[in-house]
Amino acid sequence: MSSLYAFIAICLAMSIGAMSPGPSFVLVAKTALSDGRRVATMTAVGMGIAGGVYALLAVFGLASALGSLPIMYNLIRFLGGAYLAFIAYSMIRHSSEPLPASVHSPKSSSGFLQGLVTQLGNPKTVVVYASVFAALMPAKPDAWLLVTLPITIGAIETGWYLLVATLFANPSASAIYAKRKTLIDRLAGAVMLLLAVKLLLLS
Repeated sequence: MSSLYAFIAICLAMSIGAMSPGPSFVLVAKTALSDGRRVATMTAVGMGIAGGVYALLAVFGLASALGSLPIMYNLIRFLGGAYLAFIAYSMIRHSSEPLPASVHSPKSSSGFLQGLVTQLGNPKTVVVYASVFAALMPAKPDAWLLVTLPITIGAIETGWYLLVATLFANPSASAIYAKRKTLIDRLAGAVMLLLAVKLLLLS
């Protein structure tokens, strides 16, 4: 398999994976609705950097090695599931609270860290990256492939979640959220909690 073909195939596979529903999508959408586009944008950037990190690990085979270590895998799974459960609890707990009258939103840095930790804390991402790269990486990849893949994958992840942030931060979506905040927050929290339970119960 040529390096160019591998590059195209891996980028396509990871693009499809990024667009599949999951905790990252829920988090970015909820952040855009509640905290605005600026914070959601930084959340998306955090997601993208985490994707680039996993791509870098996969390029050098470290993701596959990590996936083969049950203790390390289970530790990441537990911590990731616990963090998602905490986010779910926070969403549900504060669902009935009205939006603050102040126009000030949380710091962008908090959105960035939340996006980064959420993405890095999902061991399923390790397995997906390891599987895709193991199946599609050539035996002797060109040097340019090792450099460009992590950067491109990170850009793909960032681009997708920036689109999600933009769509959910528009005035119409914000107006709907303001009217239905309690219901939306509880639904988002319930979805996040289910994803956390699913992650914790993975075999």
